[in-house]
Amino acid sequence: MEAVTPILAAFTSHLDDRTARAITEMEKKQDWAGMLKLAQAQLEREPTRMDWWFLQGYALARQGQHAAAIESFQKAISITPEDESSRLALGRSQSALGQTEAAIQTYRQTLRNRPESAPAYLALADIYLQKGQVELAISNYRENVRYDPDSTQGWYSLAAAYQNTGQRERRDEALDSLRKLDRAAADQFEKQYRLK
Repeated sequence: MEAVTPILAAFTSHLDDRTARAITEMEKKQDWAGMLKLAQAQLEREPTRMDWWFLQGYALARQGQHAAAIESFQKAISITPEDESSRLALGRSQSALGQTEAAIQTYRQTLRNRPESAPAYLALADIYLQKGQVELAISNYRENVRYDPDSTQGWYSLAAAYQNTGQRERRDEALDSLRKLDRAAADQFEKQYRLK
């Protein structure tokens, strides 16, 4: 069984089948209120279980309630400090609220706990790109595709960063890797940057 988003797929992988199915269905239907209600009901029974704090934060974030989501993710992390999903979600909510430096620190802590976290590298790269720190973005995109060579988003973004810095040979290498994974995405890249 697969959830719609990778972060929720990882989360549901260690739950009982019935609960995992219910959460997956709620996500497919974008029933964030139902998901929040489920999380809160579970928290009443098991207030020290990290999973339910994460789920509450996830449902809140999907409803755009990032400040409340941050509190839930921080509670989850206080229970299980090494949990990658909670840290990645915390960073996303911090970033959504414009707390860029806090998000950077959150992603860096994720990498201290799990140095091969491809999603943390991708998130860091995106932030650095937004800040105009292109070389830092490129190095983090490279780490993303190193640890997740099937990252379509990573290869696309890496090719775009190389394009924007005039590194055409490296752009073409990244574009070739993208084309092997997703021809449509490579075609879209070429169209967007008018390469042909």
